[in-house]
Amino acid sequence: MSLEEVEAFLIKKALARNDGNARKAAESLGLSRSAFYRRLQQYGL
Repeated sequence: MSLEEVEAFLIKKALARNDGNARKAAESLGLSRSAFYRRLQQYGL
């Protein structure tokens, strides 16, 4: 797996664990909300 694939997988898991709550998912990954949303857009999630 590439780094991008791993990161997209972790983002999906964080969203699932937090019932789709982006703020909590970003917090659990140690990302700011803006960085989290940039990654969502980057990976087409």
